[in-house]
Amino acid sequence: MYTNQQKLLQKYHSMMAQRLSVRAMARMLNLSRSTVRDHIKKIKRDGNLTHGNAGRQNRPGRADKQQIIELVNREYYDFNIAHACEMLAEYHDIIINRETLRRWLDRPSKRRQPKQRQRRPRRANFGEMLQIDGSFHCWFGDQTTCLINIVDDATNTAQMNFDTGETIESACLAAWAWIKQYGVPQSFYADGRNMYHMLEGSKTNFFKEMCRQLGIRVILAKSPQAKGRVERANRTQQDRLIPLLRREGIDNIADANRYLQTYVAKHNARFSVAARWPDGSLGRDVHTKLPVHIRKIDDVCFIEIERVLRADWTFQYDGKTHQVPRQSCYPPTSRKVTIRITISGAIYGWYRGAEFNVR
Repeated sequence: MYTNQQKLLQKYHSMMAQRLSVRAMARMLNLSRSTVRDHIKKIKRDGNLTHGNAGRQNRPGRADKQQIIELVNREYYDFNIAHACEMLAEYHDIIINRETLRRWLDRPSKRRQPKQRQRRPRRANFGEMLQIDGSFHCWFGDQTTCLINIVDDATNTAQMNFDTGETIESACLAAWAWIKQYGVPQSFYADGRNMYHMLEGSKTNFFKEMCRQLGIRVILAKSPQAKGRVERANRTQQDRLIPLLRREGIDNIADANRYLQTYVAKHNARFSVAARWPDGSLGRDVHTKLPVHIRKIDDVCFIEIERVLRADWTFQYDGKTHQVPRQSCYPPTSRKVTIRITISGAIYGWYRGAEFNVR
């Protein structure tokens, strides 16, 4: 493809071959006659229209330019430009402008997509609304895993956890880790999947029961753009976290979750902001403490169901027969037994208000 300067040069050669006047050339090119005369003189003298200062620098280059390029190509080849500059400053004491580094590496700049929706203002208080989402990606190696990402809408504070998929259990564990560290939030903002919402006619599950027990509101997002803050955070993690995991030699979920403990602290220190009201005044922390009787995740993440108690004091659940301790030698007077299945797999039972061990 020809550049604009090459196209202009071709036009000059064509018009000069036709022996057109300077006035006619100026009219056809929409330029002044003095500019056309200068161009003709330069073409006859140099054979091109390139400016004499093209390619020159007004200041001397850095002596360590080649060493920096080799270092980035060797250790930070899959980092983005801004992240590579941060790593150079943190680990090598090299301060360099990111556009300078981009020019040295000859990498194209990422053009921002035009805005299609008006962004919703941030919530004013820390813990007022948390956005939760799972990001499937090849975070380490060739295996696709899921990063459960929770982002506070007001402050960008994040909590992350790797799992094999975006399941009810993984969402509960990520939410419980947030609750243990910061307290009980007011609401979760999640996508429209049945696992997150109390939809009419849908069965309860661990996540729904946990939110009901703790009084957490779950807000339905009708599109990915609606929860754009966590969606953009997922892209940020894919851009920054993958090369860091590669650099640390991490290739499994357990090691990745251990690394996240350090990474999340640095990430929050780098990207979190203060919660503010629209008028600029500071917001506050609206998390509440866990009730005293709730000490572990099993106390809030469970499913309760009713089963029919047979005459031999047994009931059927999950394809198995479970025995209830006999209270007499006669058949049970009440035929209903309540079973609680916790997220850890433990099973508890209640018969006429008395708890018993299920076996």
